[in-house]
Amino acid sequence: MSDDPPAEESIWHKIIPDGDQVFAYDTQKLIRVLDRRLGIVYYIVNVAVVVYFCFVLFGKKAYLDNEKSTGVILCTVLHRQKSDLGLDWDIYDRITNPAEMGAVFIPTRILVTRGQTQEDEYCESYIHNCTVPADCDIGNELLQKPECTNGHCMRRQWCPDENPNAATTETHYLEFEQVELWFQAYVHFHKFMLDVSTTDEKDPIEYPQKGANTYPLHDLIRFANLEEEAVMENGAIVSLNAIFRCNLDDQVCVTKVEATNVDTKTGYNHVHNHVYYENGVRKRDSYRFYGIRLITFTTGFGLKTSLPQVVLQLSAGIALSTVATAVADLWMMNVVPERRHYVEQKIIDTEDFHE
Repeated sequence: MSDDPPAEESIWHKIIPDGDQVFAYDTQKLIRVLDRRLGIVYYIVNVAVVVYFCFVLFGKKAYLDNEKSTGVILCTVLHRQKSDLGLDWDIYDRITNPAEMGAVFIPTRILVTRGQTQEDEYCESYIHNCTVPADCDIGNELLQKPECTNGHCMRRQWCPDENPNAATTETHYLEFEQVELWFQAYVHFHKFMLDVSTTDEKDPIEYPQKGANTYPLHDLIRFANLEEEAVMENGAIVSLNAIFRCNLDDQVCVTKVEATNVDTKTGYNHVHNHVYYENGVRKRDSYRFYGIRLITFTTGFGLKTSLPQVVLQLSAGIALSTVATAVADLWMMNVVPERRHYVEQKIIDTEDFHE
């Protein structure tokens, strides 16, 4: 009798493979190269990878997640200003400015022209200079006459015109040495779902104390690298940023205020007109305020330990650890004099299975 298995069994084994083959385990063959030169290269690269990993993880604090957020800020002006004549200016007259949250205006010079009327009369226009009457001829005598008086054109307008060099216009200089600004800020970190706020502080903390929320105006001018005399005449626009740097793990924030000069050449001014009637005649008092316009912002930088960041850095370190093997193999197969022998040990050619 034949010991060969039945044909049906052979077909069955072809259809269902052997379990040892299905669940076979494949592993790599390692070659231990006894060469101190290659070992030194390998361990030097490994040490460099470990040093770089520690520097990134702990030195650069890559385990921290960070977020930059912007918030709102409210500004309160402390200490009323007085002019060089000792006048205490009304709050409304002093700080009237376009409605904008976080912005404030501190006047340094005020031009006051009182009793202006507009009763179809002409007067000298301070901003329209001339040398001869022809310079004033604009082809519309209802608006401006072709007439030059004291170096100015005669123009239909509110008279007398605002002229700081004329007796009809008063000039008041306001001191600001005692002016202080109290900032109350709020920042929300969306990623961490946390709020940082100084709006609940009941009392001003004056600079340079720790955790200051109140700054003298002359210090803010110095922060913006401006000279006080330079902003007295024409004013200035200054951008101010209240910065919060927060360690949200310890719930500690360090605050800092940065001021930047935006415009001192053009300066800043605005006009407030008080209109009234006197003996049936419509008149107005014009107040032109030159001063420092502060545009304020709040920026928050939050740091907090993050498990995904830790895992990410560990993954990067593990991936970098393979660089040492790659460098050692490159050195072994291309640099050392015995590279041909090492290649023969590392790379094994099989027989040619091509027919």
